[in-house]
Amino acid sequence: MGKELLHIWGPFSIQSYGLFIALGIAIAAWLFIHDPKRKSILTTEQLSKIITCTIFVAIIGGRLLYIFEENSSIQNFWDIFKVWEGGLSSLGSIVSIFVCIPLYLKYLHISIINFFDLAAIYAPIIEGTARIGCFLAGCCYGIETTVPWAVIYTDPHSAAPLHKTIHPTQLYSSAAAFLAFVIMRFLASKKLNLPGQLIATYLILTSIARFSIDFLRGDRTFFSNHGILSILSTSQWISLLICLASFVVIIVIKKFSKYNTKK
Repeated sequence: MGKELLHIWGPFSIQSYGLFIALGIAIAAWLFIHDPKRKSILTTEQLSKIITCTIFVAIIGGRLLYIFEENSSIQNFWDIFKVWEGGLSSLGSIVSIFVCIPLYLKYLHISIINFFDLAAIYAPIIEGTARIGCFLAGCCYGIETTVPWAVIYTDPHSAAPLHKTIHPTQLYSSAAAFLAFVIMRFLASKKLNLPGQLIATYLILTSIARFSIDFLRGDRTFFSNHGILSILSTSQWISLLICLASFVVIIVIKKFSKYNTKK
């Protein structure tokens, strides 16, 4: 396991983290394009523009939250930009996407709810694949443990503590994301027909996964070392808020639908 999969020349190399993010985006984009519902929502050209915009927004938002949580890992100004070495918060990416992309969709005259509902089915693939890159790079590592499947990092360039048996929390997150994809693709997409239900369901699933797995992570950060805020990590509080907000959205959608039906 290591950050660098293949050294090309000088400062140029193929990093595991960047490679698996690109792989996840490529797979999700291919599935999205070939989804029968896609043609009624947007064109292939529009999707290409949105993917490019989403990548930039996700990287910036994910990096900003990572720096906020892990500011001690930034040794100099240029470290801020070394995304290819690992260091993106999935929650930061998700939040930034939901803040910025709707504005771009509106600019392109694309239905925001319909787009996000369809994208929610394939978003877990990107998340799950990226976590494999995290595992190889050593970021998002777990706490020490004696479980049989514990991992030991020996690469000096790894972001994880070396020569210790720790939980492979990255693989836990990856498995949870792929399970979320199965639920979204084969259950939720067939049962939930009201606009907004699919994206809310995805947010609930990914928030629950992050909230639960964070208890086993060795790189947790906190808003405060004292008081009620210290009970949970920064990411857990954010996950909790996203999860609760998504539950409220689902309830409102159902009640609004019943109200319109009665009218």
